[in-house]
Amino acid sequence: MAIIKLDKKGSSIKKGSSIKKGSSMEWTRNILIQDREHAGKFLSKRLIHFANATNAVVVGIPHGGVCVASAIADALNLPLEVMPCRKIKHPVDKSRNIGSVSANEACVHDCPYDVPQDYIYHQMALIRHAIDHENRFYYQEIEPTMLTGKTVILVDDILQSSDTMMACLRSIKKENPLRVIVAVPIVGVEAGRRVKSEADDIVFLQMEHSIGSGKEYFFNFPRVDDIKVREILNKSRALKTV
Repeated sequence: MAIIKLDKKGSSIKKGSSIKKGSSMEWTRNILIQDREHAGKFLSKRLIHFANATNAVVVGIPHGGVCVASAIADALNLPLEVMPCRKIKHPVDKSRNIGSVSANEACVHDCPYDVPQDYIYHQMALIRHAIDHENRFYYQEIEPTMLTGKTVILVDDILQSSDTMMACLRSIKKENPLRVIVAVPIVGVEAGRRVKSEADDIVFLQMEHSIGSGKEYFFNFPRVDDIKVREILNKSRALKTV
């Protein structure tokens, strides 16, 4: 599979830069990603300048993105938070997504002309109710870290389409962070273009024109459920309080 790089280092896209084709770097071409945690450790090396920062926080998008985020947070000694976001399914073709919804933002495709607006608004309300329940399950009685004035490292496991990441980015920006950096192991070219217009930086391991199943990039790519996400979050918080 062809790997597209955006600069000679092949490690990041900065806001305002353009996507360029380049030769694959040796370390990327030969990399074997064992699992999401392994990917997080690789990404943390690209983010090492944030290690032990007092005003930085890692935010994982459930479910798989939290596994990657946890590895980054552990490696950099940063707090871990989660930001649930869910997709809006097409009313007829459930294999199609027409947008994504976070707790207080939504990213809907420009032209879902065959989808009634009432359906979209109804789905948004249902999803936000589910996200509120999901957050209460993850955090229980604990308040999430405020993101105001902080460097936020927003993490997912695969960036295939931009909807989920864009909804989360816009939610975070409502809290007035210092900056937002997106970190994802596998990034699609078009999704990368869109996300870089909202983020201050995007860090990745591979960028490709067409993104397939996670099993094509990870040797081990298990399903992650809500219980696993809560376990990861609780473990991270316990380690940071020791």
